Amino acid sequence: MAQEIQTLFNEAVRLERNGEWDRAETQYKSLLEKDPNYHLALQNLGVIYAKQGKHADAIPLFSKAYKLHANVKNSYNLAVSLYKHNETEKAISFLKQTLSFEKKFISAHLLLAQAYQKLGNDEKTEVYLNNVIKIEPNHKSALGGLAMFYYERNRFPESLKMIERYLILYPGNAQLKIIQSEILAKQGNYKASANLLTTMVKEDVGFTHFNESLQSAWQEEDQMAKESLERIQSKAKKKLKEFKTKLELSKENPEEFSPPDPQEALDLSLLYLFNGNPEKAMQYLVFAQKMKENADSDGTS
Repeated sequence: MAQEIQTLFNEAVRLERNGEWDRAETQYKSLLEKDPNYHLALQNLGVIYAKQGKHADAIPLFSKAYKLHANVKNSYNLAVSLYKHNETEKAISFLKQTLSFEKKFISAHLLLAQAYQKLGNDEKTEVYLNNVIKIEPNHKSALGGLAMFYYERNRFPESLKMIERYLILYPGNAQLKIIQSEILAKQGNYKASANLLTTMVKEDVGFTHFNESLQSAWQEEDQMAKESLERIQSKAKKKLKEFKTKLELSKENPEEFSPPDPQEALDLSLLYLFNGNPEKAMQYLVFAQKMKENADSDGTS
C-alpha cells in the first residue's frame, strides 16, 4: 500500500509540474481516497485549486494539511486562500501563526498589511509595511505600498521620501512620478513639479497611456500600491466629470462660475495627469503657480 501511494504521489507531482492540472487533480484525489491524511497530497491539491482561483475548494484541503502538520507553508497557504476568499479576520490569524514559525517571512508581513488596510486599520497597515522595510530595506512592493499609503493620508513629506527612494532603486514608474510631481506642487515647489512633468511628457513613453502602464508597472505582489492608484484614478475620473459639467453650466450662467483656487487647480492638474492629458495638467499647474504668486504678493503689500 505504501509503495502504491508513493507511486500515485510521484505521478501526480509529475503531472502538476508539467501543467497537466486536471490529470494531477484526479491523481491526487485517487491517492486521498486511499489515504485521506496524506498531507503532501492535501497541500498540493490545495495549491492546484488556489492557482485556479478556487479558494473555497482549497481552504478545507489547506486546513486539514495544517491540522496534520502545523508548519509555515501550510499556515501561509491557508492564510492566502482565506484572504482571497474574503475571510480576512481568519486570514490574519493564520498569517500571525505563520510569523510565529518564521518571524521574517516577508510575504506574510505584506499580506498582513493588505489585510489590515482592507479592514481600515491604518496603524497596523503601516506597522507591517515598515516591518518589511526593516527586514529588506530596498523591498520594492513595501516602498511602493508605503509611498501610496502616506499619500492617501496626506502625509506628503513621508510619501515623497518613499517615492524618491523607490525611483532611485526602480526608475521608470510613471504613476509614482505623477504623484511625486503633485506632492512637489502641493509643497509649493512648482518649478520642480513643472520640470518633472515636462521631462515626463518628452521622455516617458507610457506616460499618456495611464491605464495600460498601470497594469504593466505593478506586479501581483505590488497590490497595495496598485489598489491605491486605482482608487485615485477612480476619484479623478469622477471629479473631472464634475468639473467638466461645471464648465458646461458656466457657459449658460457665466456670472455664477468662479475659477478654481490654487488648491483646486492643483487637484485638476492631477486629474488630467491620471486621465492621460499632460498638456491640460501643465496648464492648471502654471495657473496654480500664478495664483499662488499673486496671493503671496497681495499678502506682502
